[in-house]
Amino acid sequence: MLASSAASSAVVIYNTSLSNITSTFDAAIIATGSTVTTAQVVSGQNVYDYIDLDGNAATVTVTRTGTGAAASPSGGYSSGGESLSGSVWNINPGGSAGGGVGGLPDIPGYTSGLTFTFSSPVNAFGFEVGDWATCCFTNTRPANVQAAYGVPAGGSGLWIAFDGGAATLPANAFTFTDNPGYAERFSFNNFIGAIDDSGFFNAVTFWGDGWGEFLVAGGTLRFASVPEGSIGPQPVPEPGTLALLGLGLAGLGALRRRKLQA
Repeated sequence: MLASSAASSAVVIYNTSLSNITSTFDAAIIATGSTVTTAQVVSGQNVYDYIDLDGNAATVTVTRTGTGAAASPSGGYSSGGESLSGSVWNINPGGSAGGGVGGLPDIPGYTSGLTFTFSSPVNAFGFEVGDWATCCFTNTRPANVQAAYGVPAGGSGLWIAFDGGAATLPANAFTFTDNPGYAERFSFNNFIGAIDDSGFFNAVTFWGDGWGEFLVAGGTLRFASVPEGSIGPQPVPEPGTLALLGLGLAGLGALRRRKLQA
């Protein structure tokens, strides 16, 4: 589990193996008295139903970030004898840069990503990732991106932006073992998730910048609306984790959106 540098922060980012999803991301949600909603990704389907915090029917729609077109998943992904739990979207890093807000520079690979749009806001969301950290560790990020977002010069990164706000880099690999799935069982599968109990959001954009990777996302989508202030202070992580997150989470915390009334 990755947490922000301040022990009192309410924003928690998860980068874990598939076997640890229920004991980390799910467990944190359940501990607040909330329910984890799951939607298995199905080939050809880009709209998924869920029940919001007020008990109303809602949907999450998945589109291609670069074009806004419906994103249709297909097939699946397996590695090291372990398979993602549903179909996947191919988001191999490419395309052009984008995603810079408030004067921040654009980030390579942005337009090859996915945007998940919720009709009723949530504040916890995660999904499975395949084929990350298989290669492409020597890519060099533009100097202005390094400086503005406080990220390393190299590595294969996974980026997330909430509600069109400032992006953060919750995972960055310099070697195969930086993928928690590979470190655990030699499988290039992992889970990326986030919980922010001080607000709610309507959209999440996800992309990678490890040019040359065959990167996929999908499996099973997991989301929830936890009560505000229910997660509480998180433990301060190891220094290596802090170096990965840096200024990104601070930008995320400053750009939260209040929950809309159903």
